Amino acid sequence: MTAWSQRNVQRGNRKRWVGAAGSLSARLADVGQRFSVQVLSQGLQPLHPDEARALGLRRSRAGYVREVLLRVDATAVVFARSVTTHPHSQGPWRAIRGLGTRPLADVLFRQHAIARSPLQFASLRGASPLHRHVARAWQGATGAALASRTLPARRSVFTRGAAPLLVMEVFAAAQAPWGWPTTKWRRRAPVLPRTSA
Repeated sequence: MTAWSQRNVQRGNRKRWVGAAGSLSARLADVGQRFSVQVLSQGLQPLHPDEARALGLRRSRAGYVREVLLRVDATAVVFARSVTTHPHSQGPWRAIRGLGTRPLADVLFRQHAIARSPLQFASLRGASPLHRHVARAWQGATGAALASRTLPARRSVFTRGAAPLLVMEVFAAAQAPWGWPTTKWRRRAPVLPRTSA
């Protein structure tokens, strides 16, 4: 079973990336010329026991799952998995069904009345079922094996009404654009009109 905690044990810029608030997709879009989402799978899948618990379910069962790779300049950088119950995917979270290759952030950070829990962090190790799942999906989508046997991961629960959606992001690329996009983010600040003295 994966051990999740509120302690981010990464270092340097990677620690800043893993612990960053707001939209990860928006930050990734700021470090390259082109950001894209590759959908790996979407639909009903069995939930991992810790996912079921995070959603407040008493036992594991099938849920609505969307798995994607986030790419910067065509390079796969992050594996992301979002999970909710099947009924909630037809109700409060029905928008995720029609996302296609748009990022989930288009729903999570552009709509009102959505709350987010504090981030939880984990280091996924090679022997864990979750690491093996990510490794299979990564190799199937990229044709390359994961370069690391320990993967930094984070997750949080977004709640709309009483409906939870668990989002996990795994920073799986060995070489990735982990420079911090401070310059571009500063340029996004609004330009105020000049006033006469």
